[in-house]
Amino acid sequence: MKDNRHYILTPNYSLRGWKLLPYAVQHLYGLKTEFYKEHEWELFKACDGQTDICWDDLPEEDRSLYEHWLNGGFIRPAEEGECLQPLQEYKFYNARFKESVQWSITGKCNYKCRHCFMSAPHAAQGEPSWEQLIKMLDSFERCGIKGLNLTGGEPMIRKDFWQLVDEILRRGMIIPNLYSNGYLITDSFLDELDRRHIQPVFQFSFDGVGYHDWMRGIDGAEKAVIDAMIRCRERGYRFGASMVLFKENKESIRDSVNLLASLGCSYLKVGNASPQGEWKDQPEHYLTQEETYEAFLEYIPHYYEDGKPLTIGLEGFFNYDVNYNEVGSFNEKGIAESKFGKALMCGHVRREMYVSPKGNVLSCMSMVGGPIEDQFPNMLETPLEDILDSKSLYMDIVNYRVSDFMEHNPECRICEYRCLCCGGCRALAVRDHPTDYLAKDEITCKYFKDGWKEKKDELLRGIGASN
Repeated sequence: MKDNRHYILTPNYSLRGWKLLPYAVQHLYGLKTEFYKEHEWELFKACDGQTDICWDDLPEEDRSLYEHWLNGGFIRPAEEGECLQPLQEYKFYNARFKESVQWSITGKCNYKCRHCFMSAPHAAQGEPSWEQLIKMLDSFERCGIKGLNLTGGEPMIRKDFWQLVDEILRRGMIIPNLYSNGYLITDSFLDELDRRHIQPVFQFSFDGVGYHDWMRGIDGAEKAVIDAMIRCRERGYRFGASMVLFKENKESIRDSVNLLASLGCSYLKVGNASPQGEWKDQPEHYLTQEETYEAFLEYIPHYYEDGKPLTIGLEGFFNYDVNYNEVGSFNEKGIAESKFGKALMCGHVRREMYVSPKGNVLSCMSMVGGPIEDQFPNMLETPLEDILDSKSLYMDIVNYRVSDFMEHNPECRICEYRCLCCGGCRALAVRDHPTDYLAKDEITCKYFKDGWKEKKDELLRGIGASN
C-alpha cells in the first residue's frame, strides 16, 4: 500500500502571488512573504488538506522540502475532512509586489520640532481627508500590501485615528509599527490597542538627556516620552528610539543610551539632523560630518564598557546587534565588482515604500520636503498599481543597480573603495545633490576617503572588538 499523506497550511499562512512573482506564501498576521519557484510552489499548493501526496513517488528533494516546511511551521498533517480557510486560498494581485508601506497619515504635529524635515510645525504637507485616506487604503489593498506603518507628523492627532485603525484591520492588513513623539501614548491609548488585540512596535524620538525639550520645542516633552516608554514596558509593548545629533547634545549619547536601555528600549538609531525643512535656517547648531564621526569614536568605547546595553546604529558608521552579537557598518556593503550588474542600489525599496501626506510615493521618508519630492508620482492622481508598473522615478529607484551608479559616476569606477561603498545611501546622496538620485553620497565618501573607517577599525581592535 502506498504512503498517501495529506498536509495543510498552518492557520497563519496563505497562498499569494503578484506580477513577476506569482508563487508566494505569506504570513497572515506578520510581515513574512517568501517566494518560490513554480515546482516548489505546486508542492505548497498541494497542502490543502484534500490532495493526496504520494510519499513513495516523491523525489528525495521534494520530501526534504516538505520536511523543512513541517519543521518550519508552514504546514502540518491535515485532519480528515480539513480544508483551507478562505483567507488562505490563493489570491493573485495584478500589481508589482510591495510588502509594507510607511504611511504619513498627516503632515501635522502637536510638537514644534526645530529639525523637522517635513516642516510639520507649519503643516507644510497638510493632512489628507478621510476620503483621500480611503482612496489610498483601497490602493494598498488592491496591490496586496500587508503592513501599514503609521507615521506623520504625529499620526495620533487625527480625530479619525481609531476609525482608520479599524478599517485597516477589517481589510486583513496589519500595523507593525507606530511612529510617535510619545505625548499621546496614554494608558487609555494602550487600552484601545489591547481591545483590538494588536501590539505594534512603537518608534519614539529621544534627542538626548536634558536636550529633548529644546529640540522638540515643547516643555515636558522629555518627561512625556519617558513616561510613554515606561507605560509600554509595563504593558508588554516593544519600542525603539531615534536620536538626532546637534552641537549641544553630542556629549549626551552615553547617558541617553543607558537611560533608554534601563527603560526597556530595544534599539537606538543615532544620526545627524538633515539641513532641510525647519532645520535649514539654524546652521549655528549643525554638526559637521567630522564632528559627528568624532562623537561616535568617543562614544563607542563607552558602549562596550557599559555592556552593549541595546542594539545601536550610529548613522552608517557603526552598528551592533545585541540579538546576534554582530558588529558592522551600513556604509560597508562589500559587493564584488562582478555582481554590480545584479546588486540593487537600495534593497529595502523592493519590499517597502513611503507615502507622504500629499500622496507622493517615495523610496525614503527623508526625501520629503526636498526638491526631489516633486519628481515622484502621486497615488491620489495615478493608481498605485500603475505607478508600480510604470516608467517613473520611483520604479527607476526600485530597479537601479550598482552598475547604473558606476556608469553615472565615472570617477567612482576607479575608486579603491568601490566594492565596499557601492555608491552609498541614496537618501544621503540627495542631501548634497537635491535632484540627482544617482549622485555620489558625499558622506559615505568621507567615511572611506578621509580615513574614518580605518580610525574606527583601529579603535575596535584596541578595545578587543571585531569588525
